[in-house]
Amino acid sequence: MAKIALLVTNLAGSGAEKVVLNLAEMFKKHGEEVHIFLLEDIVSYDVEGLNIHTLTSKRAFYKLLKGIGDYLLGKKLQTKINKLNQDNKAFDLILSNLPSADRVAVQANLPNTYYVIHTSYSMEIEEFKKRNKTTRANKKEKLYHRLYKDKKLIAVSKGIKEDLDKMKIGYRSCEVIYNPFDIEVIRKQGKEKVSHMIEGEYLLSASAFRPVKRYDILLEAYSKLTDPPPLKLLCNTNPKLEKMIDTLGIRNKVEILGFTKNPYPIIKNAKVLILSSEREGLPTVLVEALILGTPIVSTNCISGPSEILTGDFALYLSRVNDVEDLAAKITKALSNYPQISDCSVEKFSVGNIYKEYQRLEDKDDAK
Repeated sequence: MAKIALLVTNLAGSGAEKVVLNLAEMFKKHGEEVHIFLLEDIVSYDVEGLNIHTLTSKRAFYKLLKGIGDYLLGKKLQTKINKLNQDNKAFDLILSNLPSADRVAVQANLPNTYYVIHTSYSMEIEEFKKRNKTTRANKKEKLYHRLYKDKKLIAVSKGIKEDLDKMKIGYRSCEVIYNPFDIEVIRKQGKEKVSHMIEGEYLLSASAFRPVKRYDILLEAYSKLTDPPPLKLLCNTNPKLEKMIDTLGIRNKVEILGFTKNPYPIIKNAKVLILSSEREGLPTVLVEALILGTPIVSTNCISGPSEILTGDFALYLSRVNDVEDLAAKITKALSNYPQISDCSVEKFSVGNIYKEYQRLEDKDDAK
């Protein structure tokens, strides 16, 4: 039995955090001993049966200290890991997720650590430059080169590895391993009754309200559709989001559902799921929608969607930040969509992804 550690900022409810839980369940399902380490004690998901270790309940204090704060949290992580190693069995694999956690992991300097890259850093840097935040962009670029130089990385898609190569990150190694999905569990949960069950047809967006998700593009595209089904937003409300809806005059057609622990019945019953992001890594919700047999329209952003929506599904990829093209693709999906079969999602199954991680451990053992 292997011993696996997963490090992440928190479990507040976003994509990378959900991936960490999926990884934990995958390893646990295959009989491994799994521990999740959080920088802060924020948990929105059901984590019953999982070993959760929190480094601090006062992360704001450590953030104020910047590099010193990362160093102190790194020491805390070292201490917790060493206590768990007292059974003379060290961790076979440590997976650090998201830059905040990566800064701490670098300070801890633990063996067998891989850094999982979930999004396009070059696009993030470009976004700061477009907003005339050149100093912030330069700091980010220096941070990523410093963090990942000579480190072992895992890219969650081919597009992410290409992005890292474009940035000339001097990594030691970089493996492409997709995020895992338990197809059987997702379909089972998709049949459950939840408090947000919706009558009739509807379109759905299921991503956090963040600038990179481009809800402004989504809502404007929706406003251009002719007599569409209602649009449901599976995200928490926000004054800026409310203002966007009111400005476009679509308040009577759009509903914000908030966060739910089991979104699968809502995704399963949607007429079309829409993703309008500027950048992604491997967008979890697209794979989940395919597993549940739900048609998808997505922007063809730098990483992920084109590796998920292949073959005939690629016809429903729209240009990034193009309102007219997104509206046209939604209209097309409402009238006609290809048959979704199991072969569309098999490469993301927990069985296949677990084999990839086994190969990773075998490589390390051989060195």
